[in-house]
Amino acid sequence: MTLLQARALEIAVGDRLLTQNLDLQVDRGEFWCVLGKNGVGKTTLLQVIAGLRSSLKGQIELCSDSLQSTPLAFLAQRRGLMMQQQVDVFPHTVFDNVAIAHVAGCVSSISVDASVTAALEKVGMAGSVDRNVLTLSGGERQRVALAALLVQAPELMLLDEPVSHQDVAQQLQVMQLLRELSTNHAVISSCHDINLARRFATHALVLGEGQHWLGLVGDTLVPEILRQAFGCEFVQQADWMVPFQAHATGAR
Repeated sequence: MTLLQARALEIAVGDRLLTQNLDLQVDRGEFWCVLGKNGVGKTTLLQVIAGLRSSLKGQIELCSDSLQSTPLAFLAQRRGLMMQQQVDVFPHTVFDNVAIAHVAGCVSSISVDASVTAALEKVGMAGSVDRNVLTLSGGERQRVALAALLVQAPELMLLDEPVSHQDVAQQLQVMQLLRELSTNHAVISSCHDINLARRFATHALVLGEGQHWLGLVGDTLVPEILRQAFGCEFVQQADWMVPFQAHATGAR
């Protein structure tokens, strides 16, 4: 089932054009990673898909309905966005921070406790329900945000760099969880780690300066496309993409 259909998207920030003529179809059962250099527009694209920013041109449909005409109550059930940075001003518990997501999602008040407990268990934060969010590390706070997204349980899950503050073991666990979630949802996540994307994602969207490539991971995360997008050379070694900086012949 197609959950997201974007047609001829053109996205800009100020007078800088980031994306043009982007057609993107994302179906249930797919895990997409969005990759590209810093500043190329990964976060902005996720915000446009979520309805937090407007595109210059193009159309976006969620579950076959126009994004712009979808009532907010239904929009909260159809898409959720986990931002890269979480800003907390007032002290509150981990449990309360995750539980508030049930207001946006489809969780009944009767099952909130069970849903929050299960979500925190999945992200490895089950023992932190009573902690003050202001005392969490960046990685812990990021996983609490992921737990809130699990409680919201939207059909389309959008995540901005969900492993940027995680240690190696947690990166693997989060990416494995996202792959599992894509069985019943559609997942789109920005990502800097090409090899994590190759290992866990089903599809990739690579953004370059004025161009883009998209499709199955095996067709898009290849040396030639990565060279054009990132501006350095890549060589494939077994299942790994290894970047290196080419030097002019004779340079010292």
